[in-house]
Amino acid sequence: MDWRTLGRKRRIIGKQNAARLRNLASGIWRILRLYMFGRFLKPRWQHAKPEIRLKAIEQLDHSNDADLLHQLARGDASALVRAAATAKLTDFAALDEVHQRDETPSVREAASMRIMSLLAGTTDDSPNSDTRLRLIRLTDNQDVLAHVAAHSPDMHSRMAALERLSDEAVLYQLALDAPTQALRVACVQNISSLSLLKRLAKHGRDKRVTRLARDQARELQQQQQQTERETVKVYHLADRLEQHARRRVDALYGPQLEQLEQQWRQLSPQASADIASRIQQALHQCRNQLTESQEQTRQQALAETAKAEREAAAHTLFQLLSQATPETWDHHLGEMRSALATQRRRWNSADEHAQALDQDRMAFNDLVTAFEQLLTLATDINAADSQETLTELATRWPKEYQPPSALLALRTRKKDDTAETAEPERAKPAQPHRGLLVALKRELRQGNLRHANRLWHRAQTIIDTHNDDALSAELSKLAARRAELQDWHRFAAEPKKVALCEQMEALDGTTMDAPELATATQALHDEWRSLMSSDQDEDQSLWARFKEASDKAYQPCRAHFAELDAIKASNLEKRQTLCQQLDNFITVQNWEKADWHGVWQIRQQAPKDWKALHPIRFTDARDIQKRFSALLAQLDEQLNGYIEKAENERKQLLDQARALMELDDPQQATREAQAIQKRWRQSAWLPPAQHRALQKQFRKTMDALFDARNRDMAAHRKRQEQAGQTLATHISALEDCLAQPFTDDSADNLSRASAAVDEHLGGELPQPLVRKAQQLKRRASERLQQLSRWQQWQQLRNAVAGLPETAGNEESDDALTLAVAFEALAGVPSPELERQRRLQWQLEQLPGAMKRQQFDAREEMQRLLADHALPVSTAIKARLHHAIAVLEPGNA
Repeated sequence: MDWRTLGRKRRIIGKQNAARLRNLASGIWRILRLYMFGRFLKPRWQHAKPEIRLKAIEQLDHSNDADLLHQLARGDASALVRAAATAKLTDFAALDEVHQRDETPSVREAASMRIMSLLAGTTDDSPNSDTRLRLIRLTDNQDVLAHVAAHSPDMHSRMAALERLSDEAVLYQLALDAPTQALRVACVQNISSLSLLKRLAKHGRDKRVTRLARDQARELQQQQQQTERETVKVYHLADRLEQHARRRVDALYGPQLEQLEQQWRQLSPQASADIASRIQQALHQCRNQLTESQEQTRQQALAETAKAEREAAAHTLFQLLSQATPETWDHHLGEMRSALATQRRRWNSADEHAQALDQDRMAFNDLVTAFEQLLTLATDINAADSQETLTELATRWPKEYQPPSALLALRTRKKDDTAETAEPERAKPAQPHRGLLVALKRELRQGNLRHANRLWHRAQTIIDTHNDDALSAELSKLAARRAELQDWHRFAAEPKKVALCEQMEALDGTTMDAPELATATQALHDEWRSLMSSDQDEDQSLWARFKEASDKAYQPCRAHFAELDAIKASNLEKRQTLCQQLDNFITVQNWEKADWHGVWQIRQQAPKDWKALHPIRFTDARDIQKRFSALLAQLDEQLNGYIEKAENERKQLLDQARALMELDDPQQATREAQAIQKRWRQSAWLPPAQHRALQKQFRKTMDALFDARNRDMAAHRKRQEQAGQTLATHISALEDCLAQPFTDDSADNLSRASAAVDEHLGGELPQPLVRKAQQLKRRASERLQQLSRWQQWQQLRNAVAGLPETAGNEESDDALTLAVAFEALAGVPSPELERQRRLQWQLEQLPGAMKRQQFDAREEMQRLLADHALPVSTAIKARLHHAIAVLEPGNA
């Protein structure tokens, strides 16, 4: 190797080492600079002073620096900086986070104002219309909705906000101040406050608003009045139930309670908790009272049944004894004992259900004892084996009952022996008192002891006066039956007479007033007379006791009846005065201009006043009664003439009302019926009886007319319901079309669905359904208005897809310029290396853009594509497609 070559190598190595040293020094210098001066080169938004950070925020862009703005709004130490950063955010989620979590009210207020501005579309960086509408329909924040409804320049956004707005104070103000009639009408339709509707009816800006407010106020007031009427009915029902709970239970108590319970079932949904508690308590009290009354009635019925059973048992035993024949005593003693045991059980069973009085129990026991003694005596007679024993037993057998055959034969033999020894009796003449005997036998056979005793005493008088032996013999034959009736009467009546004596004695010194005491005394006398047997000897002892107690009890009534005589005389004078007043009224009355209602009231009240002047002596009242009746007849003559005329007037109106039933138009018939109703109410007065009779017929006719009107309205409502259902079906189809992605086919379907909804909007339909249909139609119209833009966008997308592609990855300046132009027009960020190219393109386009009044990004892209014919790379085509996708209309 020569020296030249070696020198050349050395120079090359030196140069390489020098380059390495320079690179090393440069790297060391960069490290030292970063280490020593890095803290002096921080960005301005990280500066320690808040005012510097505020100025830095003014330079930040909401699209490129969104993350940095979110970081400052969420975490900066200064509230002013956080508020400034919040005021530039466009991300609703970030704004909502700041509004919910920041501790400073001013920052939360800035977030709220930013959300309002973005949704209202009052800032340049607001979302597009479709996005705003979607977000407005999702929010329930009343402040945001009120701001959008009041300040948004977009009518669709305002209407969407009004649909969600429920603050009626804001709605009222908007109904007054909104710039368009459609907005004002929409506000009125969402107000449900009666006071606000009435104020709008007075102070609205146009007739449609005031008319709509007046109609809604009238409908709302009618609903409130209906609710108030139902509430009044509930309170009235509560009062009636509480009164029913306090009244005495009678035969109508249960049915009336059922009616009240039925009314409560109908009105219970309108009752408050307090009134429902009152009604339930009253119902419980009524049911308890009704149950207690039913139980008392049942116990009383059991007691009466038991008493009837006891009396029937005693009466059966008496009948068995009275109807027993010698054959009964000879061959049927077992049946008699069985009957006695049966009636005893019958008595005891009835006594278990309701206890008998002691005197009734003692009387029945005496009867049973006597029955048992007769059965024992009959058994002994049938078993007697000697004449002496039979004769001794015959003395113990009662004369009023037929004896066994053995005793009957013994008595026959004795009569025969007596007849043989006695002188033959002379033939006796025919009985002269046959009628008396027939009547006596009839009364005895029927068991009428009282009348039989009277006839018996009359026969005894005849016997004592005329020594009528034949009549005496006949009476002797009837003595047994009379004695039997006397025994039964004594058994049944004597305990009651004793009880009457005790009751009369208890009246002595009682605290009852004189009329009540006299009534009680008279009632006891009536009961005593019903128990008399016309046998003075038999009743005399108890009658003396009863009469003495009656005189003592009646003593306080004597002064009362003396005072009553004075009252009768005073009442007679008052009746005379009443007749004179009535005579004067008839004389001075002008019957052409009479107050017939007053005349009728006097006619109704005069007899009541007349009857109120009672008691009065009957003999004194005859003449004055005739005069009073004559005066009433004069009043009746005048009244009847007036009533006949007034009735004819009412009947004419009734005939006119009935004639309306022949009309074919129910609406016209009801209008004329209302006029007849007014004349009916203004017609002449009639007494209640005549008024009710005609009113019933008139009401029936009116009900028929209004029922026909109601049927017509029901048919109309049915047609409305059918139309509403049809409209609802088309509305559902329109909603489905709105939910589909925006294509040519979906646009055609949307147009047909919107036309179908519009076709069925005619006629009277429910307002909520109509409002919904109109809202959907507006949304469909908004979407269809974007059809041309979407077709333009589709053409643009197809044009980009049709651009020729290069074979390699080399990108020409024209292709890069086209990409940054598309990104600038779409508002999407460009790569960092292309920012200078994008800025240069924007500056070049600025003079031309300022000259054009309207600017559309899609048209500008189509123009750029038309001027560009060179192939592009796959990366460039992807950037173009990304920019175009941002501008797709209709599916936001």
